[in-house]
Amino acid sequence: MKKPAALPTAQAGFFPNADAQNSIARPAKFHGTDNPRELRALALLLRRPSVPREALDREVGCANGPDLIARLRSYGLGDEHLPCTRIEVIDRDGTSCRPGVYWLTAQGRRAILQWIRKRAEGARGKRAR
Repeated sequence: MKKPAALPTAQAGFFPNADAQNSIARPAKFHGTDNPRELRALALLLRRPSVPREALDREVGCANGPDLIARLRSYGLGDEHLPCTRIEVIDRDGTSCRPGVYWLTAQGRRAILQWIRKRAEGARGKRAR
């Protein structure tokens, strides 16, 4: 019996055109969310340089990762700041497939961190009253 193929580990600099993204044309402005599933996805994307779709589904607790990513993109990140790169792998049956790997650009990461900071400041202001 063949051993299942391991998912490749994607690291910063793994994608050949990661820095070639034209993300300057539309700056990232993340509007935020209060959905717990989306917050787990953001935490995962901030914690890891890239996230395969299967890992996103498993760790966030959803069955349709692409729909969740589409919602995050609609909050201001867009395809430019939360891209999906297709990679070539061989699955456990020896068949070539192209799973998607999600990652944040530097601008996308910065926009999310700014939103988190503003959210934390707002929460502190409410407690002080």
